[in-house]
Amino acid sequence: MVYGGKPSRGCRTCRTRRIKCDEAKPTCKRCEKSKRECLGYRPEFEIVHRDQTRSTVRRMRRAVSQQRQQEQQYYLLTPSHSPPPQLFQSSSRQTQSPSPVPAPTIPIGQRAACHFASNFILVPLDSHAQGFMDYLVPLLDAEPPGSALSYAFNSCAFALLGNRSRADNMDLAKRSLKEHTLALARTHAALGDPATATTDATLAAVLMLCLYETITAVKESRMLAWRSHIMGAVHIIKTRGREEICRTKTGTILFNSVRHQLISRTLSAGIPPPLGVDWWMQGGDTDSLPATCQLFSLKTGELRAEVARLMTGISRTEESIKIMLEMSQRVRSLDHDIATWLDSIPPESSPRTLCWMWDDEFNLSRGTKSYGEVAVFPGRVDIYPDLVTANTWNIARVARLLLASLSIRITAWASSPMGYHNTTEYMTSQRISEGAITDIIASVPYHLGWHTKQRMRGMFHDSTSEHSGFACGEDVPIKALPGLFLIWSLTCIKNFDLSTEEQRAWAKGRLKFIEEQVGLKYARIVNDVDFRFPSMMIRQDRLKEGLDPLKGHSSGLPLRLKVVPQTPMTPESLDYGERSPSPE
Repeated sequence: MVYGGKPSRGCRTCRTRRIKCDEAKPTCKRCEKSKRECLGYRPEFEIVHRDQTRSTVRRMRRAVSQQRQQEQQYYLLTPSHSPPPQLFQSSSRQTQSPSPVPAPTIPIGQRAACHFASNFILVPLDSHAQGFMDYLVPLLDAEPPGSALSYAFNSCAFALLGNRSRADNMDLAKRSLKEHTLALARTHAALGDPATATTDATLAAVLMLCLYETITAVKESRMLAWRSHIMGAVHIIKTRGREEICRTKTGTILFNSVRHQLISRTLSAGIPPPLGVDWWMQGGDTDSLPATCQLFSLKTGELRAEVARLMTGISRTEESIKIMLEMSQRVRSLDHDIATWLDSIPPESSPRTLCWMWDDEFNLSRGTKSYGEVAVFPGRVDIYPDLVTANTWNIARVARLLLASLSIRITAWASSPMGYHNTTEYMTSQRISEGAITDIIASVPYHLGWHTKQRMRGMFHDSTSEHSGFACGEDVPIKALPGLFLIWSLTCIKNFDLSTEEQRAWAKGRLKFIEEQVGLKYARIVNDVDFRFPSMMIRQDRLKEGLDPLKGHSSGLPLRLKVVPQTPMTPESLDYGERSPSPE
């Protein structure tokens, strides 16, 4: 979706007249002065999901006229032993041939749908397991082929298949763009109709539009659409009502999915969660492992936003220093709560070490390979009960990294213009960060299927059974969903000040793998961003005060920082103590 600039919030009359509106409520003053009828203002969610350009309308009309003509033209030969499930069969008819062929001809739409389901739709295999995007199964089954959700699903399916392979030299990117254009038009129409504006299907379509940007985005400007879609989904839930949407199982899963997306938006942008933490945690899933992690993540986002707000306008006084030290205590308290919770997770939901790998096994010690080229970072390799559990652990670790960064930033501000690297707060944050980084790195091979490849080669035998499985396709090592889960964690490692250069290079290599081999183009955007935290934020804070942190220390208000009590380490860090694989 092309970003068309800031949308107009003027009244409908002024927009028709193409003049600037004063946006007065309840009616426009310009209309009142000219004695014209003010036709009112558009709803906020209609503005967020507007059809942004005239070119979008033109593309939609062309796509509609070509849709039926092209439906019969996209076919792909696939092995006869992997037919797609009934749910994801295409509405197009398969061409019959009187002569036998080596393998059955399957419509490309059906092939793309099954490929998407086998990479993203995670279905629980027992009552205690968690799925992901499993709301699509009942909704797609009930939706007609020309609905907003159907087009949004098709756009993601063709984009993912096109990123991973080529089907008889067909331009799947072009097909995906056409489906996306139709999805935008149908979603826009659905949002404008009170009967469909807040239905489960419309909300699911908006979430699929979010995913489309992650699959296809190669420029940072494309993520503006991702952000607007997330806020549109939030507005749909707010308009419909939390209690109303959570009355059904599908609605509850959708609510949890929006909350998951909102956490990504909140943590990446440093903004507070709209409607507040309590509002989001009083609906949907509230007592599972992922839900508890989401609670801590929302609190982390809220605390980061509050600190950023204070630092924007605060001046250095005795009172302001006291306020910031209180914020530092809140940061430490929240991190302590997360660490204590991680320590209490039962063994059946915790990682376990599969093996240890060392430099010489990848020729790293000889210098013939770089860290960005190897699948496993030297050290331990962990496995998990399922992908959702693994992602839950990593989200908690990322929250601890962000809190450690926040603690360092507050310490630097409170110590300014003196140094902060020898303070107790900094050393505690360093220890927490090193443990979290090591734990995330140990989880990456599991996410990207390294353990499955080694098991196939007979390297080891693992009796662990997954608690959830993908809705379609074969159990191949590389899947898109775990790659999606990893992008944010790897980005934090790449950008965090306390990561080693070897860890940074390895994280960049894994992001490149996710872009090129898994097919998620968003990984390229975050990989190309040159950003370090918290050092860049610390320098910005000091420049606001007229201090250059690159110069020597000058006299200022001395401050003695408090000693922080030991924070419990996570189980896997505690088990291995000094055997951290992080190179010095």
